[in-house]
Amino acid sequence: MTSKLARVFAIGASGAVLLGGMLVVAPVASASAQGCTGTNLRTDPALLCTTVDGESTTVKNIQASIDIKNYTCNADFKVWGTYADGRKYSDTGHAKCGLGRVWVDFKPGGGKFENGTKVCSALVENGKVRAEHACIEIKK
Repeated sequence: MTSKLARVFAIGASGAVLLGGMLVVAPVASASAQGCTGTNLRTDPALLCTTVDGESTTVKNIQASIDIKNYTCNADFKVWGTYADGRKYSDTGHAKCGLGRVWVDFKPGGGKFENGTKVCSALVENGKVRAEHACIEIKK
């Protein structure tokens, strides 16, 4: 319920975010948490989100998504963070077509993440990671 309320707030605020500059939200991950930021996909305003499922510093699933009012295809995402032993986690994925939301699910599988690290996602266009990042801070 909290994630839904946060998402409703974020979607409602996305217009202001898009006009007023970049907003980065980095809530602390518990069982499930989401961080979003305003962006655009091609020429359409959109909301980029990172959702993390897990407990404490154990991350079981990372979802990178973009909410957009139109039907869209070919969204590429990159996710990254740091494991507790200092190794860097990074992965990329390609979203299928969809209306309203497209996403990619990632399964890190490399152990616990570093306490205080941020797990982030970004859109990738023409092989380059976009400047807008949506992040979640991982805490014990």
